[in-house]
Amino acid sequence: PWCSAILTAANVLVFLACQIWGNFLYAKGAFSVLYLIRNGEYYRLVTSMFLHADISHLANNLILLYFGGEIVEKTVGKVRYLILFFLSGICGNLLSAVYELTTGSFYESVGASGAVFGLTGGLLYLVVARKGMAAAISMQRMALMVVLSLYSGFQSVRVNNAAHLGGLLSGFLAAFLLCHVGRLPGDRLRRSD
Repeated sequence: PWCSAILTAANVLVFLACQIWGNFLYAKGAFSVLYLIRNGEYYRLVTSMFLHADISHLANNLILLYFGGEIVEKTVGKVRYLILFFLSGICGNLLSAVYELTTGSFYESVGASGAVFGLTGGLLYLVVARKGMAAAISMQRMALMVVLSLYSGFQSVRVNNAAHLGGLLSGFLAAFLLCHVGRLPGDRLRRSD
């Protein structure tokens, strides 16, 4: 799973860079809707996905990214996997922006969890579509994993649950669309005999 490994390594390298340059990278890369509205800094929709608040935040996201991502990447291919990852992370941040505007609660957020929840949503779609045959994960086990992940987020303080929900829903929808699109660059031909 090269894409999962590269994304995991990139997150670790950025975290190490943050330990050296500290607040500079957080100030330039964290996400808030205010950065979009006031400054047009749309790049933050992506950069925030590679920043993490502390080592436990990083470890939690990267364990799910690598192991869950590995299953998704092997099932849908590298190109679809990367589309799913980035699209889910961006959509998670966009739902977070809508939440900020709706509630008037503005805050900065960092982390790959919107994208990771997108991979979870993608995996959920694969399990549902293949009736539990994606990596031998049953629908009941997958549903329990999703419920526990969401519950954990809602029970925690300082967690961007809007990004989690946005990532999960967009990941499910993106997996559906990507699995029904024709061949993409990097797809391998499958023999029918």
